[in-house]
Amino acid sequence: MKDIPIFTGEHGVATLILREIPHQQRAYVMLRTVWRLQPFLAECRAFCRMAGAESVYVTGQEALHSLPFVHAMERWTCRRAALPPLLEPVDLTPLDDGNREEFRTLYNRLFAQVPNAATCTSQEAARIQQEEQAALAVVHGQTAGLAQWTDGCLEAIGVEPEFRGLGYRLALTVLHRMTTETVELQVSSANQRAVALYQRLGFTKAETLSRWYDLTEE
Repeated sequence: MKDIPIFTGEHGVATLILREIPHQQRAYVMLRTVWRLQPFLAECRAFCRMAGAESVYVTGQEALHSLPFVHAMERWTCRRAALPPLLEPVDLTPLDDGNREEFRTLYNRLFAQVPNAATCTSQEAARIQQEEQAALAVVHGQTAGLAQWTDGCLEAIGVEPEFRGLGYRLALTVLHRMTTETVELQVSSANQRAVALYQRLGFTKAETLSRWYDLTEE
């Protein structure tokens, strides 16, 4: 299902992100220009629900605070020189044609419940392989997690439940490969396990990128 970059209703304009409906039954509404808020929210909700969304989330207006708050997307940063030392690197197997499907399947399983996490399609996995850096984390020959990054930005860290606790070493393994003076990442305020990990690594919140509210119920 395709997104609608410009959804024009009777009472406003928004971007509708619908691509997660087939995978997670979620739709996201990013308000642009609104003339009458409540009627336009109803329009967006009705369209998303008609498209098959069971949950609808909205961002883009301060006046949305009357809706149930879900989470905020935040940007966190850390000076690379201030990172803890890397004492025991995690073995990484780079993403390639042979393990791309394993990476994609693991990614979707680990991040399915994380707010605003996009499903990794076959096309997206191929793009990551070409444009970014990604790898499977391996412990004693067994796939234990994954990492995705660009130089200066940690895109994703995920660990299988039986390897809980590996995330700290895995994150450091990737972060110490970067060369920029400052490293950054984005995290959902609802993902408290990830927030605690990043605080432990020395990251601090730099800004709130967006605040999301539940538009599912009338």
